Amino acid sequence: MNPPVTLPGDAIGSVTADPDVARRYLALVAAATDRLMAADDPGAMIDALFALIREELQLDIYLNFRLDGTSIRLEASGGLSRAQRTKVVGLDIATSACGQAMRERRPLHLTDIQESGEARTAFVRSLGVDVYLCIPLLYGQELLGTLGFGRRATSPFGEDERRLLLLLCHYVALAKHRLRIEEALREGMEAQARLLAELNHRVRNALQVAIGLVSQEVRSAADPATRLALSRAAERLQVLASAHRPLYATPDPGLVDLAALFHDVIGQLRGEAPEDIVDAPAPVAVPIERAVAAALLLDTFLELPLPLPVIALRVVAEGGNEMLRITFRGRGWGCHGDLAARNRLVTRLCHQLRATLTNEGDGCLILVMPHDGEHGHRDVG
Repeated sequence: MNPPVTLPGDAIGSVTADPDVARRYLALVAAATDRLMAADDPGAMIDALFALIREELQLDIYLNFRLDGTSIRLEASGGLSRAQRTKVVGLDIATSACGQAMRERRPLHLTDIQESGEARTAFVRSLGVDVYLCIPLLYGQELLGTLGFGRRATSPFGEDERRLLLLLCHYVALAKHRLRIEEALREGMEAQARLLAELNHRVRNALQVAIGLVSQEVRSAADPATRLALSRAAERLQVLASAHRPLYATPDPGLVDLAALFHDVIGQLRGEAPEDIVDAPAPVAVPIERAVAAALLLDTFLELPLPLPVIALRVVAEGGNEMLRITFRGRGWGCHGDLAARNRLVTRLCHQLRATLTNEGDGCLILVMPHDGEHGHRDVG
């Protein structure tokens, strides 16, 4: 048994001085880099790499172990039978060559394994492997696991081969780090979506309970003015509930498709909502709190004794800023451009939205508010 060999640290340097070998190795590096950088599955990624370099480097097996905190598990393997893969799952990694490579953070080049009785090589020896190169996968100072390659032939890995495998493992570590970051981001987004779904469910339930209680008070109230006030309160609670229903019509948690919300509110308040009542060439997604304020404004506007308007939503550039322009076109609607000065609720809602209310003639009421770029047009279909 030869002693473990510490591989050169500069894996990015010249791989080999032989021009023919250099050309083949560079072609392998280029092909491997393309596959590794485009991969979306860590196990399949190493399988593809093994298939690419197996013949050139006379490889028989590979073992890829993943380190998660203090837990080590087999992530991928090649050249093993089903029984051997089952056996490696129960392997005590800490006492193996791969465990040593992780602890010492250095590659191990083990030869004459079939003649050795060392415990650290017991498993690869049972596979018929005589030469094994185990390389720790490092991203900066972060240890991701190991990748080991084995030969049943007795020919040790040459220096050029070791340099090539070090270089490839460097790219494997980069790719694995990228995949881990993407996995963590997905898990975070899924957790956020689950939390938002639960919150939305609870809010809607609470609003429905409140609507039911207020509606009960409406039925039992004797005074007409009281019944009217309670009815308006129940109606506005229903508008709040409506704002939560289309919450997941957008791919972004917390955003609402404003056109869908307006259509829903009109249907609830007027009992009908023609398909073309809201004109929005591109979906306009806004945060839930802005959607609620806009829906309450619409509810207040619909109190006006006027026919239903055609509502157009447009995102426009004004003075270098992105603005949301909502126009209400219909007979008599332009006569209420001063509504913000006459109605306290409209005043507060416009202040919350930083919106201005104007008119064009007597047939067009215009609401303009800032529309942040991050809440611009989104694909909500």
